[in-house]
Amino acid sequence: MNMITPTQHPTSWYMDPDWCRMTTSQEPWVGPHAIALAKSSVKGVPSLITPPWALHSEWEVEGSDQVREALEKQERALVVIDFPLGESCTWKKPWHVQENHTRILRWNPGETGLSQWPKHRLKQVRKANSKGITIELSENIEEVLALHQMARKRKSIASDEAALRRLFNFVLNSPHQTSLIARDDQGNAIANAIILHNRGRSIYAFGGQKRSALSSLATVSLLHKAIEIAANMGQLSFDFGGSRDHGVDRFYAEFGAEKVCKQRAIYCRKPQQWWLKVVRPDLFA
Repeated sequence: MNMITPTQHPTSWYMDPDWCRMTTSQEPWVGPHAIALAKSSVKGVPSLITPPWALHSEWEVEGSDQVREALEKQERALVVIDFPLGESCTWKKPWHVQENHTRILRWNPGETGLSQWPKHRLKQVRKANSKGITIELSENIEEVLALHQMARKRKSIASDEAALRRLFNFVLNSPHQTSLIARDDQGNAIANAIILHNRGRSIYAFGGQKRSALSSLATVSLLHKAIEIAANMGQLSFDFGGSRDHGVDRFYAEFGAEKVCKQRAIYCRKPQQWWLKVVRPDLFA
């Protein structure tokens, strides 16, 4: 695989105002510590949210009360803000705090993290090679989008395809990412992974697959190549993104990825809160 070595994002992919613009077609709200939130609407309620498709946020939590005070002064009735990984939210009522986690594989300088993989997963990489699966770079937005949408539709996850296409166009034209496609021995695209490179950590941000007997092998091979690329560019960790699906979470844990807490703070004014508790109860769970 011939490729130009990718570079780290100078700040954070998920705090980049352009991410907000691509996914909402609106100018973002930029607050203290250069935190960027997307202006959106949730079930008709004007909102400020962590940008769509952003897995988490990265901002300086020291002095976070400045952020809280600035958000409480906004006219939008709903605020949904993710805290940086491993950081705890101390904001009190009326803020509601939810907790989730991601999975991160870490390694020391000079290592790759692949030494932590179980033998059966490394065996799958070799098996994928024997079956003619190849991993290539891809800038074909339609091909990447089609694979990603297959996965979302299979899981019945709603998706704004037009916004996702704009975002992929923005991402795939950046040097701070790696877009990989797995192909079978006939050259057909069967799985993909978009890896975003932040400072010190690469993130498995988007993935999709065409379900077949080869899809599992292809996914493992994509992860193997992604971690290899991350290590070669000097990264010291790989973020699998986490999942609320227990099966997927166990799958990520197999690779040596440790659980890392991430918290979300939600603020909602009344009477909008009464409406959202009916149509979006997940915001208050």
